[in-house]
Amino acid sequence: MQCGFAFLEAGAVRIAYWLIGFGLAFGDGGIAPEFIGARYFASSEMPDEKYAEFFFQYTFAATAATIVSGAMAERCEFVAYFAYSFFITGFIYPVVTHWAWGGGWLSMGMEYENVGPIAYQDFAGSGIVHVLGGVASFVGAVLLGPRIGRFHSRTGIVGVIRGHSVPIAALGGFILFFGFLAFNGGSQLTITNPGDGAAVSLAVVNTIISASFAAFMTLGLNRMKFLGNSWSLLETINGALAGMVAACAGCNTMYPWEACIVGVIASLSYTFWSVLMKKLKIDDPLDAVAVHFGGGSWGVIAVAFFDKNDGIILNWSLKSAYVKACMAADWTFINYGMDRRLDLPKHNEPAYPVESYGHGYVENILQILENTPTEVKQ
Repeated sequence: MQCGFAFLEAGAVRIAYWLIGFGLAFGDGGIAPEFIGARYFASSEMPDEKYAEFFFQYTFAATAATIVSGAMAERCEFVAYFAYSFFITGFIYPVVTHWAWGGGWLSMGMEYENVGPIAYQDFAGSGIVHVLGGVASFVGAVLLGPRIGRFHSRTGIVGVIRGHSVPIAALGGFILFFGFLAFNGGSQLTITNPGDGAAVSLAVVNTIISASFAAFMTLGLNRMKFLGNSWSLLETINGALAGMVAACAGCNTMYPWEACIVGVIASLSYTFWSVLMKKLKIDDPLDAVAVHFGGGSWGVIAVAFFDKNDGIILNWSLKSAYVKACMAADWTFINYGMDRRLDLPKHNEPAYPVESYGHGYVENILQILENTPTEVKQ
């Protein structure tokens, strides 16, 4: 079902971004060029050499919009998917993009006494794409309210509403992992200039390392009794995604050993936001807020510490310690075995829930509404 909505959203995204979004993001001119663009609407007057840029930037816009569907899954009106997808990619995301990547006020920065010019730094969109998508996800989840049976009012227990298929979720995670390599590596935007190959390679390697450390950290955290007490595949996948999200902002300017640290802290940030969302009784089925806002906000902050050229860790100075860290903070707060029988006792995640075959849905909801909603028998 979510795959279907993703395809539908992609259609709305393409239309909105072609008609309006790209022009607002990367069109120059207009009466407020530091805030918003004013050319290339519906490809009007757009030179041929910009079509490749349009397609690449469209994929970023699609990412920002489709992040939101995870937090609103299973309870959003059909028409609403079209509406918010069109609005995010036609106006919200393009304006923010223009600020940082289209020549706007964040990319221009400010001049500071005894320090020099300071501009916002976000190589592949930890803040621009993922924090924006995470904030939109949070708002959507709050407005829609939780699914029936998610939060048990009498006991305070968080009900477990099973997904369709863990193997298919794992396949989706793998596809996302692979896509992130192009997402981050491609943000160099060129490959023929001197140094492009090295920059792309570094971005890809750092993305993989950050994701790997975040995945293993999340796997260990969820094994702790007070967090999950299981070796959760789904949590591990989300942890890896949070690591990749965190790497976006500075994957081109970090050493690989720094990407290890970024990944570990991204896992902690993801876990914190995931737990907090449940404590606040905000239903986010795919943990979109925890992955994208949690990972993205840390990623933007991490650049101030781990940039190998003028980050705080390797190049302590007034510029790195004060101004750059403040700029990062300002932007951030704008946002055991193969046996199937082990799925439940070891992972607490049946690989193929009975609901995935069209049976047992009503019975599952009735069990969730009982006094012990976490114990859902197959």
